[in-house]
Amino acid sequence: MELGNHTLSNKFVMAPVKTGYGDADGHVTDRVRQFYARRAEYVGAITPEPLALDPTLRELPTQLRIDSDDAIPGLRSLTETIHDGEAAAIAHLNHPGRMANPQIEGTAHRSASATPCERTGVTPERMDDTDIESAIELYRDGAKRAQDGGFDAIELQFGHGYLIAQFLSSAVNDRDDAYGGNLEDRARFGFEVFEAVRSATDLPILVRLTADDGVDGGIDFEQAQWLARRLQARGVDGIHVTVGTICARPPAFFQHMYAEKGKPWEYAGRLRAELDVPVMAVGQINTFEDIESIEERGLADLIAVGRPLVADPDFLGKYFEAVDGPPRPCMACNDGCLGGVKSGDGLGCVINPAVGTDRSLRVEPTSDPREIAVVGGGPAGMSAALTLADRGHDVTLFESDELGGQFQYAPSPPGKDPLQRGIDFFVDRLEASESVTLRDQRAEPTDIVDFDAVIAATGSTPIVPPIDGLEDVDPDGAEILAPERTPSEERVMVIGGGYVGLEAADTLAAADNDVIVIELLDELGGDMLGLEKGPLLARLRADERVELHPETDLDRVDGRRAVATHNGTTREWNDIDRYVLATGVTSDDVFPSAAEDIDVPVYPVGDAESVGKAQDAIADGFEVARTL
Repeated sequence: MELGNHTLSNKFVMAPVKTGYGDADGHVTDRVRQFYARRAEYVGAITPEPLALDPTLRELPTQLRIDSDDAIPGLRSLTETIHDGEAAAIAHLNHPGRMANPQIEGTAHRSASATPCERTGVTPERMDDTDIESAIELYRDGAKRAQDGGFDAIELQFGHGYLIAQFLSSAVNDRDDAYGGNLEDRARFGFEVFEAVRSATDLPILVRLTADDGVDGGIDFEQAQWLARRLQARGVDGIHVTVGTICARPPAFFQHMYAEKGKPWEYAGRLRAELDVPVMAVGQINTFEDIESIEERGLADLIAVGRPLVADPDFLGKYFEAVDGPPRPCMACNDGCLGGVKSGDGLGCVINPAVGTDRSLRVEPTSDPREIAVVGGGPAGMSAALTLADRGHDVTLFESDELGGQFQYAPSPPGKDPLQRGIDFFVDRLEASESVTLRDQRAEPTDIVDFDAVIAATGSTPIVPPIDGLEDVDPDGAEILAPERTPSEERVMVIGGGYVGLEAADTLAAADNDVIVIELLDELGGDMLGLEKGPLLARLRADERVELHPETDLDRVDGRRAVATHNGTTREWNDIDRYVLATGVTSDDVFPSAAEDIDVPVYPVGDAESVGKAQDAIADGFEVARTL
């Protein structure tokens, strides 16, 4: 595959994914190199995370930097690592403008205009001519360092609501000088950046271009066509087509499961039909069927995959049939990859517990095969059972209900059906394994006396708050999310407005129920990922069938009547058909406790050890199983 003056080994490019693995000075670390080394074997090129052009323009405190010559040795060590895997290295240069992280001390927020960012609330300073020249110089210097650092190509970010897109969008840019007004003038800054980079290096240059940012007055496809044609005339070597803007349309920007799958591919195909340079498609290309669809329909010359390579570094190796087995599926949830970066832990993954560690999903075979029981078939139990089987142990998995535990309900809320891929992956692998026996029963301590070890993955039990009369109405729990258990045309009170409570409300409203959500705290959604919380709350608030009541204390339930207190005022609801309890869970440690008198080592994992998310449970099951 030709990209300017460079030949790629194949059409696949790893898209830039923020890792948070750099050090406090933004330098390349062993963790960075290990991550990309594991993913360089089957791709034509890797685009590491965006490289910061200046310390005041970071999105992450640990973001890799290309702002000084001191960064060059580390970047060269990274490109050498990528080259060792026979992949090319592409430097992604980006100025965030108003999207620089406001939580980082010393951050500068400058943009085409003083237009606030909807997502952060930050109002940037309007850039003057000196600021514009300085920004162009940052790109020029970054391009020189990219070449000195051993990169094979450069990608310029013209999209996603970052600085160049802020100039391009009339919804952001209200200037009346040479850099504002009509599209020609709004594009001037981007074209000057391109020319500066072209003059600084002989490396191929790609441009990442938003085909539709989804904002009124923003960048639409007609403007994207014009920009792509003009960039081609200026000598661009490839166009990378995307959608969304990080300020106003984050689900599209992050290609979260809420975003319409395939939309950016369609735009790529339309641009490819009229351009003579390679066009790259991106966005939720996370199954082999997606790749085949793009290829069969001729939508792109290059195919960018990012998070699928986080979920499974062998995703493309398995596509090429060079590595056996099905890939661990990216579920487009962004919970582990984005959530880990935002928390400061660095890039993680719900379904891949080895991300960011020196460990591998390719576990070492055991030298001491044993018979091991796993009690509980939720995420922790399935992860443990599969890892044990992969290592060569004989595994008996006890589960009296459906495999998946509480996570079996996760795909049910509107827009979350991609989560089913994660459950199906574990279930299919376990059912196909000759080393795993599935026992459809509840395990008692006497059932495990003949095993060499036991992993207790018994999960959690609901916390029942001390509300008068609640015990008399037999409230539902998370099982209300199951399609066969979801009622319709009822009046339902959801007690608890955290993650589960809001998703229950969303599911119930979609099934034509009237829903009342009661939450004791002042914030709805708890620690839910903002990328999901924002759209979900917006949807619920816009639904006339849904009432949301934060800072409300449910005092008592009397059959179909409920009484609560809000700011010292009594509230009352009548004619309630059903109650749903979503007030949290506590570890179910009954099995480990009951097994104390049996001479078999018991290892609690997941919620049975400590209540957490599915990612924590899968990682816990993996870690314990890989050491037995």
